[in-house]
Amino acid sequence: MAASLDAVALTLRDEAEDRPDIATRDESKYVFTRFDTDTLRAHLRGFARPIVYAGPVSRVFSLYFDDARLSACRANLDGLGVRHKLRLRWYDQEQPAGPCFFEIKWRNHQTTGKHRFRVTEGGALLGAPLRQIPALLARALPARFEALLLRDLQAVNLVEYRREHFGFDAARFTLDYDLRFHPLLDRRHLARRFGERLPGVSLIECKAPLASAGEAQRVLRGLRTRSTSFSKYVTACLRLGLVSVH
Repeated sequence: MAASLDAVALTLRDEAEDRPDIATRDESKYVFTRFDTDTLRAHLRGFARPIVYAGPVSRVFSLYFDDARLSACRANLDGLGVRHKLRLRWYDQEQPAGPCFFEIKWRNHQTTGKHRFRVTEGGALLGAPLRQIPALLARALPARFEALLLRDLQAVNLVEYRREHFGFDAARFTLDYDLRFHPLLDRRHLARRFGERLPGVSLIECKAPLASAGEAQRVLRGLRTRSTSFSKYVTACLRLGLVSVH
């Protein structure tokens, strides 16, 4: 196995360098259990234009990494204002044959952003043992990020869901639903087994430049809801019994 891992030579580039919309922004989340997705979609279309990528609905897969204490998860539950989380993300295939994205998502109180590295060799990376993936990424990342990945990281869970995209001026909205969580602790390779669904829950995320965040959020006023600190990763940890709230 060592020889095959040595052959995985990753090429990474931070897309945030060319995309100020993800480098720094205001991000707010709204959770819905009272409305079906048709109602939420119709509301968004009344204000925002649909954005289509490979198709009108994307399938999103996010593989989350954390240390043995699940420190990133607990930082969210404790409401720490400065925190980050690490994930690999890909789209529309249960396991990518081509590119995926390694994301370092950070929060500094009300401001969020992420470093987003395109991994051209996504299929080879996700074919490696899960325990080896952080080290493979670390040796390809800029030196300032190595410390995040050279800790005792492990794959914790895989979150998958369906997502629709909308644009409103400089802001973006996403409508997420059909959330599923798959446990990966102690697994050697990526697997979608023993998953758990989150039925009846939809999520709208508003991602906007800091200067226009308030105007973008007004799009959702008609739904009479308030933003929450909902995290798909933390919700997966709770639903899978990895952490508990006392």
